[in-house]
Amino acid sequence: MAILRNFPWPRIVAESAIIIASILMALWVDAWVSDRVDRKRESARLIALHADTSNTLEALITAREDASVAAESLRQIADFQPESMSDQEITEDLLASLLFGPTFYPEMRVYDDLKNSGELALLTNPELRQALSRMDAKLEQLRVAQADLITVQTLNIDTYMVDHMDLRAFYGTITGLDIPDDGPDVNFEHIADQKFQNRVLLKLDLVAWREYEHEDTESQLLAVKRFIEMELEKR
Repeated sequence: MAILRNFPWPRIVAESAIIIASILMALWVDAWVSDRVDRKRESARLIALHADTSNTLEALITAREDASVAAESLRQIADFQPESMSDQEITEDLLASLLFGPTFYPEMRVYDDLKNSGELALLTNPELRQALSRMDAKLEQLRVAQADLITVQTLNIDTYMVDHMDLRAFYGTITGLDIPDDGPDVNFEHIADQKFQNRVLLKLDLVAWREYEHEDTESQLLAVKRFIEMELEKR
């Protein structure tokens, strides 16, 4: 008992408290430094993601405008009235509609890199992460819509046009697939062909669907862009 009474308890308690406090302080400093590094990385990712979103949005708007022109031309061909259209107008509508194909393949490389590397966890705003998830789903739907359009473009429209003898001169000159030395003048009687009309209507449906998907995807990209700008303004 005498040994316990003579044991330097105050000093041991004080030294233990200092050691524990030092450990806790070191852990806090390490967490603070780590958080600072993560926030700097987050800011860098947000800036890159903002530029990526802006570029994709700009390309998407241009692609939608091209799709709108093609859709209107397809409507003109589907409602073909040769007596009210000049050959030049018919030619322009055919060019804008039948040669139109998906030229925009949406890519969000910064987002894909974040997703594949697991760095999406760096983004602390849950609303931004949800908006990115919705955007990703819409981009995938747009890719599917474009794949369907490619199928119709190559198998249902262009092949028929090339095989149609009356249009080989017109179509071949545009595509370079067939340029005869001479031949009959181009005529547009085939446009009234029911088989051709059905294919035009099918393509019109798919182009119009892609227009819709473009608009929906644009709204999702705009939401992502706004959330990113809000986050950047806080820094």
